Order: sequence, then C-alpha cells, then structure tokens
Amino acid sequence: MTSTSPSIDQLVQPHIQGMRGYTPGEQVNQCLKLNTNECAWPPSPSVFAGLAAFVADGLRLYPDPQSARLREAAGKLWNFPAAGILAGNGSDDCLTILYRCLLQPGDRVAVPWPTYGLYDTLAAIQNVEMVHVPWGPDWSLPGEALLASGARMLLIANPNNPSASLISSAELCALAKRFNGLLVVDEAYIDYAPEGSSCIPQLAAHPNMVVLRTCSKSYSLAGARLGFCLGQASLISQMMKVKDSYNVNALTQAVGLAALGDRAYHQRLVADTLAARETLEEGLRKLGWALVPSSGNFVLAAAGPRAGEWYAGLKQRGILVRWWDTPELREYLRITVGQPADQQRLLAALRELGA
Repeated sequence: MTSTSPSIDQLVQPHIQGMRGYTPGEQVNQCLKLNTNECAWPPSPSVFAGLAAFVADGLRLYPDPQSARLREAAGKLWNFPAAGILAGNGSDDCLTILYRCLLQPGDRVAVPWPTYGLYDTLAAIQNVEMVHVPWGPDWSLPGEALLASGARMLLIANPNNPSASLISSAELCALAKRFNGLLVVDEAYIDYAPEGSSCIPQLAAHPNMVVLRTCSKSYSLAGARLGFCLGQASLISQMMKVKDSYNVNALTQAVGLAALGDRAYHQRLVADTLAARETLEEGLRKLGWALVPSSGNFVLAAAGPRAGEWYAGLKQRGILVRWWDTPELREYLRITVGQPADQQRLLAALRELGA
C-alpha cells in the first residue's frame, strides 16, 4: 500500500526552509572562550546564596508568569515603572516577542549593518523583509538612510555588536522623533559605556522607543537567560499577550533578583572588566592593530588580511575569538575581554603566530 503521508518539505513553511539559522559563537570544550562576550568573572555570591536557599516547591510549582518581583526590582534599579517592563528568557526572547507582536509578512525591519546577526534570523522566521543600512564613517549612525528604508521597526544595538561603538542617546532620541514606527535600542552592553549613555531616562518622552537590557553580560548570568524590555506600559501589556506563558523559569527569577540586588558587586564586575579592556587594547595596539573605540566588554581589532589565519592559529592553541568570513568583517577579529591571565595567554599566542 502506497503511503500518503506528506514529506517534511511539504509540511515546513517555504520561508523557513529557505532561511539560514542563527550561528552562535563556537563552543569547544577545554578552550579559552574569548568569542561570545561572556563576563570573565563569576556572578555575585548572592546568586549562589539564592540557589542554596531555593526550596523544592520552587521547582514543583510553576513560576510567576508575570515575573512581578523581578520587574519591580528592575524598575527600582533603572527608576522606571514596573508596568513598563517585560521580563524575558534573555533579551533575545524580548526581541522575539517584539517581532511577533508588531510585524507581519510584508513588513520591513531595518538595522545599521553589520550588527547582531539574530536580528536577521528573527526577521526570516517572521517572514518580514530585513534591510541592511551600512554604518556611516567611523561607525556613525546612518540616520537618514534608516528613515528612508520604509521600515516599520528599526533595531539599533548600542553599543553595537560587533564593533562596540556607541551612539549618543541624544542622537537616538532625535531619530525616534522623526521615525514613524518603533525604534528598538538594544543596550546589552550599555553598562560598559560612559555613564549617561542609556536611553532609559528618555523613554517617557518617546512613546515609539523601547530599550532592551540583559543580565547575560555585566551581571555574568549568560547561562541563566534573563533579559528585559522597557517601554510604554500600553505596549508592554500587548507584549504580555504574546510571550510564552511561563517564559522566565523559577531558578532564573531567583538568581536574577539576587544579582540585581547586589549593586556593589555589579559595579565591581564592571570596573574589573573596564580595567582589563584597557590592558587588552594596549596589548593589541602594540601588535600594530587598529581598534574601534570600545564601549563594550569586547574589542573589534583590524587584524588585516591575515585575520582568518590568526583566528585559525588561535583555535589550534585552544583560544577562541570571533571571525566572520564576510566582506565587511573579513579583516577583523572580535575579542572578548578576559581575566588578566587569559589576555596574557592570548597576546603571547598572537606573538607566537607572528602577529
């Protein structure tokens, strides 16, 4: 008897079959990871105390679907109403919710390019058009081109990834005023930027702007997956309809509360990272490499035509950095700030390779 069951190709939507999935940074056991912009130091001791105090019912029962205590803690930290905050399974989850809430097939979303590659992946999943607008000279904001893109949503990572370059909040607010759509400012690395760089204080005056924040970087909770979207309460209430029922698990809510509550330790993490970043930049400049001025916990180094060779040589020596074989980034290496001993190992390996 002939089977009438459909093939997988017949079941999966054509636009999903044709898309490329997101490519995360390599995960290679026993390697020094300087390729995924994780914090080089462990999270607050309060996080581990919170885990130790976690009770059995915390896993037996569903977590708070609204993450109310987390949102209240985030609101106190950033001086923002809790009703205007959505908690997510990382800021990537908040991005997914924004795409699902605001965009439908045929819409456009635009980004300055190059930037975080997940923006493209989410556009492909939602079957919307992605418009890449090249950054201006010295990674300046291509505001006019973004406004002319016909996009319903603009996404700007600030500081940008992979360049670690920074756009002033005043310039982003000016863009929001002229844009007939939603401006999403992704502030994953903002804690490493100069004080006053965040757009959060400007949100009340700009109803068509939201800010994304994450605990993956400066709070050293990449493995816990916790992020936030801040914006008008009316938009957040719509996003609440779209999120998964229990999108932030109980363990993450517990460690997130502990991390957000230990401000002194967080300040120390940031200070240690900035000091290590300065040392890394100095070492790379001694190799003759030009650097994009960094406002993140990583640097983008102009390594030249042999960048791919340096990347491969470092990997052979158990050190991972990020390299993209693309026209815009082929001669660059993105290197995460590590602890002092990690950076000494990296620089020694580069000298050994002849960099």
